[in-house]
Amino acid sequence: MNDNSNPLENQARPSDLKSDSQFCAPENALFKNPSVGFVQRKSQAAAVLRLLLAARGSWVPLPEILKLGVAQYNARVLELRRMGFLIENKTEWVNGARHSWFRLAPAQVARG
Repeated sequence: MNDNSNPLENQARPSDLKSDSQFCAPENALFKNPSVGFVQRKSQAAAVLRLLLAARGSWVPLPEILKLGVAQYNARVLELRRMGFLIENKTEWVNGARHSWFRLAPAQVARG
């Protein structure tokens, strides 16, 4: 080693010691969401489904779904539809604002 070399060059940085898996969030990792606490990545669609099931066929307003803190609620609804759940939605204009609701089709609630 010559005297002009940087002494820090030969030291391992903490980021060099981590494996690739430590940089990626595992599938079931918990993420902190300030409004709702911890949310599991894998269970976001399940959280929407639980909410719809708890409503027992009643319409669930979009703000209730948004309170779950799920990312891209429409993608989660599509995910559930692709799994075979019949999810209905309706929209209405109220005082110039668009309001949306979702529910499980009544036939599915009866089976569940």
